[in-house]
Amino acid sequence: MDNNKHDAKSPESEATAIIVSPETTDDMSATSASSTESQTAKATPSTAPSQTPASNRSSWAIRFGVLLALGLTACTLGGGFMLYQQMQQQLLAQDAKNIALQDQLQQALLQPNQRIGQLEQQQLNDAKTYQELTKLAEDQNQLQDRVNKLAQRSPTHWMASEAEYLVNMAGRKLWLEKDPRTATDLLKSADETIAAMNNPALLPIRKALAKDIAATASIKTTDIDGNVLALDALIEQLDKLPLNRTDAEADVPEDTTITGDLNDWQSNLGKTWKALTQDFITIRHKTADAPALLAPEQQWYLVENIRHKLLQSQLALYRYDRAAYHQSLMMARKWIQTYFDTQDHKTAEAIAEIDKLATLELDPITLKSFAAKPLLLQLTSYGELTSSEDAPL
Repeated sequence: MDNNKHDAKSPESEATAIIVSPETTDDMSATSASSTESQTAKATPSTAPSQTPASNRSSWAIRFGVLLALGLTACTLGGGFMLYQQMQQQLLAQDAKNIALQDQLQQALLQPNQRIGQLEQQQLNDAKTYQELTKLAEDQNQLQDRVNKLAQRSPTHWMASEAEYLVNMAGRKLWLEKDPRTATDLLKSADETIAAMNNPALLPIRKALAKDIAATASIKTTDIDGNVLALDALIEQLDKLPLNRTDAEADVPEDTTITGDLNDWQSNLGKTWKALTQDFITIRHKTADAPALLAPEQQWYLVENIRHKLLQSQLALYRYDRAAYHQSLMMARKWIQTYFDTQDHKTAEAIAEIDKLATLELDPITLKSFAAKPLLLQLTSYGELTSSEDAPL
């Protein structure tokens, strides 16, 4: 019966019993040696043939499990790596798509932004155009008002234009030609023209003209043209002036006649002695330093320098420059007196003419403008005198 039970056991239980029995043989021998010997003796003949195949099957199962685990691990790692690579590729593709979408969005927004800028610039241009049109409309209205006023002018408006022309001519005579006398006459003619209009509303113009006439008449008249012509004549005489030659000077001859009076024996002796010695020794007495003799080319430079100074004095006359005028004249006088013969009548006349011209007084014109000019401008522009607020700038 025990044998049947033993036979009924599976191979796996037998393998387990066989494997366990060797490992616990020593421990079991300590408890009962006799019982184990009998069991071992009985079991040894029956289990010895089946122990080797069971251990082989177990080792192959372990190896297969390890290989299977390694394969599964390798598959898992490979699948994870491939999944990581796919995820990286998807991320890169998604970034590329995002960049492309951003570029497309910027390109799509560029045209609307440009259109908005164009619309803003057009709006500014329209605003400027509107302002210009408004200003043009205002100018047109003012021009129309002026035309209406001109149409309602009196028949004597040409007299106002004539008076304005006379005042302008007076200004040119006074400030450009330095002729206050003619300027005064022109202002008087303008006053007579305004008076001939017989309009009481023009009294402010006549008052301003009277003020301008008084200011112009008070300016001292200087004959600029006459003095310039006198300087021209003096310049022409420079080449005819004789130089101051020291070697050409002659001493005053002394009386060497011997008298028959015995009382004059001393003077007769001196005259005789001088007559004998005058051919051997000559003594001249000078009270001032004699200038050095000039060479012909130096004489030409001297004359040209004096001419240049006289021309400068002419220019100073036209400019009403009193200091430059007197300085140029005095320099020319000094050179003439130093280097030319002052005993000659031509030189003396030239120096006298320079002294006469030096006494000329040049009074600068302090009047800057005429008070009647803006009033006449109002009269010719609007046909009447306007208030200070409506007066043109």
